[in-house]
Amino acid sequence: MVVLSMPSLIRVVLDRAQEIEAHDAAVARVRSNDTGPEATHMHLQAMNYHDFIAYCAEAAGAEIAVAAYFGVANFKPTVDTYHSQADIGNNIEVKYTKYPTGQLIIQANQSVRLEDICILVVGKSPVYAIVGWFPITMAMAEKYLHTQQGNYWVPQSNLFEMKYLKRSNYGRA
Repeated sequence: MVVLSMPSLIRVVLDRAQEIEAHDAAVARVRSNDTGPEATHMHLQAMNYHDFIAYCAEAAGAEIAVAAYFGVANFKPTVDTYHSQADIGNNIEVKYTKYPTGQLIIQANQSVRLEDICILVVGKSPVYAIVGWFPITMAMAEKYLHTQQGNYWVPQSNLFEMKYLKRSNYGRA
């Protein structure tokens, strides 16, 4: 993919055990929340139940990739926290899209932890690319509002490079 050749992206490759862990987390999430592709945050994407589980597995894989980047030992993706706690550490929310040029999307209709940051991950298992990060409070600005969906879309070009996270006020992961 072209996106993986960009110098500011961080490429993470999961091993088979991590892929299985992502799949197990996805099935647990879907069962725990009794949800499917018709969930409002999916915005009527054309997918069936099996596609939805695969999407959830990719999202869990993205979390595992970011945890690996930070060196988090024995990381386990959460099942049913839905923004009541950070995905990783104290303040990291992982956002995933399969689209190489996809945007970081914050759902306005979900409870969000305003003190957190989001890290955008793109790709498809086993290869993920960590694109960059952005504070949730900055993402919820009028200029990022997607009026048709009522959520916030931050273009990749507006994200901060990962190398700046540890030096920022948000770098307490």
